[in-house]
Amino acid sequence: MNGALPLVKAAIRMRQCAVSAYGDISTASRPEVDLLCHCARTQGGKQHAKQIKSLAKKDIEWSYVLRMALAHRVMPLVYRTLSFTCPDAVPKTILEQFRTHFYANAGRNLFLTKELIKLLHLLESHEVPAIAYKGPTFAVSIYGNLALRQFGDLDILVQERDYDRARHLLTSQGFRLTIEHEWESELIDESGTVAVDLHKRITTREFSCPLSFKYLSRRLQPTRLAGTVVPGLCPEDTLLMLSIQLTKDRHPQLAKICDVAEFLRVHGRLNWVKALKQAKILGGERIVLFGLCLTSNLLGVALPPEVARELRFHSSIHDLVNHASQQVFYPSDEAPPGQLTAQQFHWLLRERLRDKLYPHYLRYVHGVIVPCELDRRLLSLPRELSFLYYFIRPVRLIGKHGLLQIRRAIRRPRSHDL
Repeated sequence: MNGALPLVKAAIRMRQCAVSAYGDISTASRPEVDLLCHCARTQGGKQHAKQIKSLAKKDIEWSYVLRMALAHRVMPLVYRTLSFTCPDAVPKTILEQFRTHFYANAGRNLFLTKELIKLLHLLESHEVPAIAYKGPTFAVSIYGNLALRQFGDLDILVQERDYDRARHLLTSQGFRLTIEHEWESELIDESGTVAVDLHKRITTREFSCPLSFKYLSRRLQPTRLAGTVVPGLCPEDTLLMLSIQLTKDRHPQLAKICDVAEFLRVHGRLNWVKALKQAKILGGERIVLFGLCLTSNLLGVALPPEVARELRFHSSIHDLVNHASQQVFYPSDEAPPGQLTAQQFHWLLRERLRDKLYPHYLRYVHGVIVPCELDRRLLSLPRELSFLYYFIRPVRLIGKHGLLQIRRAIRRPRSHDL
């Protein structure tokens, strides 16, 4: 492990360099952006290589290309393409920086992969079923090479009932909790080099297609990772997961679009009718179609006939794709003039009324009705009587907030005392 630490530190510096990459983006029509999109693929024909060589001959700001490649986490793909296609067109200093970042990333990825296997063995030894997704498992199963993908943390999904126990196991190994969300905990080890996102769900409750452990575990497929077989998502669930990840952010990251493109390359013969039908059952058909259409729009990837046919019945998705395409390289957190807000975008993207309403209205109702950990701490009940928590919760809330209002009324000075 000591031998890996210099590479890990170099990779951390690489990530820090990417933070300021958006400082001078003015438009998505720059030749540098076109070059990035053309280089961010693992395969392409002679015509594709010809286009890259043509773009590289233009007045390219190469330092900008490097910063953007790091910021969008496509540095390994861009370096691989440039070094094979037109290395002489890239300034030697820039190509050397690309090479340094590439090997630092490769070393860190290998280091994190070994750490992931250790954590999976730890959970397995304590009878905690776990699914590793994204990160190393995705790099191997889709890209076929750990070095071709940038990832900064390890994502592990466990059952809700095992969530607290799994977190305790990680903290017993020196990990400390940094951020706690409703659906996941972010932890980091003592050295600060291994970050883990421990999930009880892949997304928040308010997001369509929460993809629970129970649902995903029914169709797991083995993935060989550094000589060890680990459970991985099946192609249909991987597609839905990638599509969800792509629509979570206000500004879609180019790396996530590349993930969909590589998925299409590897699983081109997928039963697309079945995949779209399954996504529709979960309320995610429009999300999947959006992700596929955006990938085709930005990277020029051909869509399967079944997907192209289905898109004819969802013409509004093309408008959302045009909107998102402008957002990818837009520097500000504010929407460009005349563009959709994040709230409007997600409203139009979701297909079921309950998914449209939940983020803005139903989650508040859910927060009032559904019991939480505080209710369970108030009174410990056996599983067969757990339904009583639905009666305990309103009593506890009334007691808590009712007493608070009474105390405020008592403390508030009356008019005749003034």
